[in-house]
Amino acid sequence: MDLQTYLSNAVAASRAKSLAASDQLTLGEIIAKLEPIVEKQKAVIEKYGHEATVQYDFEYLFPTSIDSWRGIYAELALNFESEGTRMTVSDFLKMLKDAVGKTYTGYKGGDFTMSRQTPVWVANYGNSGNTAVIGIVDDEHTVIIITAYRHS
Repeated sequence: MDLQTYLSNAVAASRAKSLAASDQLTLGEIIAKLEPIVEKQKAVIEKYGHEATVQYDFEYLFPTSIDSWRGIYAELALNFESEGTRMTVSDFLKMLKDAVGKTYTGYKGGDFTMSRQTPVWVANYGNSGNTAVIGIVDDEHTVIIITAYRHS
């Protein structure tokens, strides 16, 4: 085994250990929380004529896309905006499902394939804040992404 592989494996093992003790959600955990919400939205659409949108628990920000997180390129970051059209919960779920197995390029290079075990952060492309996704709340008309400061 070469030195780079050894170091990469050691870093991955250390990150897995810290994630196991954290409340930070992985891509697969977020997908699992959203699937029943999307199913339940069928009745909401029938009753109100529109589907719930997704936003963060701070300000009026909402997710727009997903990229490799600059803090650890092998992890994901949900990008955000405060203006424009908010994503529906079914579109948000599709975006997350499409990220499973997808390869993203790190901010300064390298290719990183994401899995259901990949941790998810909130940061726009090129930023590496420590805002982790720790929960999902279904408020019927809005799905709220719960965040918290976490250290990777």
